[in-house]
Amino acid sequence: MARLAVLRGGHSMERDVSLVTGRRVQHALERLGHEVHPLDIEDATTATLMELAPEAAFICLHGPGGEDGTVQALLETLGIPYTGSGPLSSIRCMDKDYAKRALRSAGIPTPSFRTFLKRAMSEMGAAAALDVAADSLGYPLVVKPAHEGSGLGLTRVEEAGALLEAVYEALGYDAKILLERWVTGTEISVPILEPAGEEPRVLNLVEVRPRGGSYDFEAKYTPGATDFAIPAEVPPEGAAHLEETALSAYRLLGCSGLARVDTILEEGTPQVLDVKTIPGFTETSTFPLAAEAAGISFEELVETILDAAGTPAKL
Repeated sequence: MARLAVLRGGHSMERDVSLVTGRRVQHALERLGHEVHPLDIEDATTATLMELAPEAAFICLHGPGGEDGTVQALLETLGIPYTGSGPLSSIRCMDKDYAKRALRSAGIPTPSFRTFLKRAMSEMGAAAALDVAADSLGYPLVVKPAHEGSGLGLTRVEEAGALLEAVYEALGYDAKILLERWVTGTEISVPILEPAGEEPRVLNLVEVRPRGGSYDFEAKYTPGATDFAIPAEVPPEGAAHLEETALSAYRLLGCSGLARVDTILEEGTPQVLDVKTIPGFTETSTFPLAAEAAGISFEELVETILDAAGTPAKL
């Protein structure tokens, strides 16, 4: 039995999802016989961690503060091992602009995009270039924040007249936004697990079929709003290509322990949309669903991730 901290909640827009993930992980760890201390992120978190001195921290935080390297760097300072990727990988994956540039430089397919910063729009008049960017990408396109997940602040834009409203919506969530080519194809979530001392492996390919047509926040977290095919119903060569592409992205961005690579299979080519270093573990989340389909119980999944918790020496 180990004394563990489960970090959950926080101040990001994904707080509620984090709380659900944290509760499920907490209960699984308790069933495994561990002494578990759930901690919501607040001003006294550091002092509480120092007093508690847990043997490891299981990070269930989503969004800024949890997936951007902040809490990982703090835990390293305190000498507390933790689950998942280190600060550098977290920074890389959290910033979609950075991650997509790295993917593109490595030859890993990702939809074409253009980046806009709120500061450039206010100080340099960059808004004048929005139509130029949109024309180069073509319609429809998607506008989304660079540092948010779960579909928050994301808008599909069908024509030029709706572009500015979508941009303001995204800027309400983040000071950096992306305009991205809309990709049509089969949406595939690729959960990757890296047990201690082993190579990372794909648990399953999860085909996402939102009943409402869009895999937005409601579709992700409302039971029954999305159907899943596990394994995804794609040809064997397509499945192999998806797994290879996802693992290449995982390694390129320096992930460890676990991650979820979100893709769309477009005419046989996997287009990488996003890499999540702390995927959700709610009842409708694709990661635990993929593990269950692979014969791994939720408790076994949580224990495997905990066993791979790194010592404070991650990059």
